Amino acid sequence: MDTVIIKISPPNNFNFLNKSWFVPEITRRRYEDLSPTEKCSDRLYLRHFVLKCPRPIGFMPRIEVFEKLSEDKTAIQYDLKAEFSVPKMLYGNSLQEVSEQDFGKVLSALKNGFDRAGVVVEESAIINATVSVVNFCKNVPLPKELRLQEALNELKRIDINKTVDVTIKEEKNGGRWLHIYSGTLERVFYDKVSDSMRPKVKRKDKGFIGPERDIIERYGLEKREVFRYEFRIKKAQTVKREINTALGRSPTAPVLFKDLFTPSLHKTVILNSWHKLILRPENQLALLGPIDNMSLLSHILTQAKNMDGGNAHTMNRALISYGLAQIARDCGIKELRRTIFSIWDDNHSERLTHKIEASAELMRGLSYSNTINYINEAFRRFEPISLDLLNKGI
Repeated sequence: MDTVIIKISPPNNFNFLNKSWFVPEITRRRYEDLSPTEKCSDRLYLRHFVLKCPRPIGFMPRIEVFEKLSEDKTAIQYDLKAEFSVPKMLYGNSLQEVSEQDFGKVLSALKNGFDRAGVVVEESAIINATVSVVNFCKNVPLPKELRLQEALNELKRIDINKTVDVTIKEEKNGGRWLHIYSGTLERVFYDKVSDSMRPKVKRKDKGFIGPERDIIERYGLEKREVFRYEFRIKKAQTVKREINTALGRSPTAPVLFKDLFTPSLHKTVILNSWHKLILRPENQLALLGPIDNMSLLSHILTQAKNMDGGNAHTMNRALISYGLAQIARDCGIKELRRTIFSIWDDNHSERLTHKIEASAELMRGLSYSNTINYINEAFRRFEPISLDLLNKGI
């Protein structure tokens, strides 16, 4: 887990010891103080206050306060939003990872952060705050024989659906990451070590990472590649859907801060989101491991004959599957679809989908590439990265 945004709303209460630290300076109003226009406003909020601490001391969450009308528009309500990186809050870096067993330490550190910011809030209000954004993350140190760039090159060949795009970005100084995004979900893959060593304007992590660089230098990780996967859930409704699905609860149940520390939740969310990528039939073709052309053809023909017998339709199915597998592996599944439907209309795109599924079925017994296999197994083990592992050279 990394970035989390929580919201504390009535009936939970909070107060401020340093109102002048907010921009603009925070003041509370009564409903009677509102103008007629404000009383019937349809805006999401009436006023917005942002914490700008003049002398930050230690960790502080990013805090915003929103003044808004209650749902029945008969009262004023104040909501507090706090954003923070959980591992940086505890360790000062996000190479080390936080587990569900760390809830007590996380809660204590967050409460101390509120205290430093001059925000008085009960611990129970933090525990039961609603979650509007959460990023689940996993670091996988790669052995020297596997390169992170190979993993990115393979993953950029995959696809999810028509509403999801896949982009890869390369910076001039060699920094690279793969970003798969839809409206409210993002999947990001990059090298955590090299990203941390880059200038702020060019790295993925825009926060303060001085302690993280110290960790990298202390343990001699400058030449190591650490594959980082971030699954970012960006909206409250999507948080409910994804987290409640993982917890086996109703999709409409509120997700509270304490729920994020349910045993095995982090692993379940990471594996579910990862498997939605690599287990899709078309992506099984795109991520197919190294195999020479004749061995691939022989495997497909054998599988097809064992499944359907030796008639002409079986031969046609095998040859179609071979062609689809080769193009998907060489050019990516998105390019395959784009090329086909630039010549044939896509009124019956499900026909291609069925052929892709049939092709993936004939790939049974063939593995992913060594890099994807290694990452997949690391996700299954889900061993937290700790100082002990760093001492062992991870």
